[in-house]
Amino acid sequence: MKKMVPQHRRFKLVLEYDGTRYSGWQQQADARTIQGSLLRAAARLYGKEVDIQGNGRTDGGVHALRFVAHLEARTEDQPATVRRKLNELLPMDINVLEAQRAGERFHARHNCIGRSYLYQIARRRSAFCHRYAWKIDDPLKVEAMREAAALLPGMHDFTSFTDRQVVKKKSPLVMINKAEIMETDDLLLIRLVASHFLWKMVRRITGVLVAVGRTELTPREVAGFLTQPGNLSRFTAPAQGLFFEAAFYNQEEMDRFLAADLIRPAFF
Repeated sequence: MKKMVPQHRRFKLVLEYDGTRYSGWQQQADARTIQGSLLRAAARLYGKEVDIQGNGRTDGGVHALRFVAHLEARTEDQPATVRRKLNELLPMDINVLEAQRAGERFHARHNCIGRSYLYQIARRRSAFCHRYAWKIDDPLKVEAMREAAALLPGMHDFTSFTDRQVVKKKSPLVMINKAEIMETDDLLLIRLVASHFLWKMVRRITGVLVAVGRTELTPREVAGFLTQPGNLSRFTAPAQGLFFEAAFYNQEEMDRFLAADLIRPAFF
């Protein structure tokens, strides 16, 4: 009797990862990446005809709390088994939190309507700063930073907040839904929620807000960067403080997230 070949199935995966050892999400031939690690694990389980796509890309050194991807593979495994088997093969700094069956048309990136990032700035020395926060010793004028952050929501041209080669390939227009800053005793937390983000955009916005807090820039100058592009590369915040926080696939879940006032530290 001829052996039945399992059909292609698609699974939605929710991942967390420590990006310290990785050159970002996207697979590269000569570098360790999150997508590459997942593809190798999936190929060992389900053969070379596997595909894994993420809801976007994260830069080298950037972490994730709930990054969404989809896996397509020939398998009869149930979602719980897919999750368990992948985690058995993945390194400890990548973890599949959830797996569920998805429709054939579900695409982690194309169906995603919004993303949230969280940036952690440490106000004291900590053993965790070099991996999970940007330690800043200078006193920061937080109210001025909030004034500058309040300029960001809405549809704007973020040419100043990415690299030139990016805007030659795609539109620099981005809809930011929320930009907020919260203080704790040890941390300053910056959250940005938007339809999507350009390369280095979150890190550059963070660096600009810190420059405002240091009185190196004014909120008025930040407003000018949204209308008259300038070179802000020197203000790019380091990668280790940045966490991909959440991906949204319907307006209701995004609205609930936007309505919540509490920002929880990612790790510190």
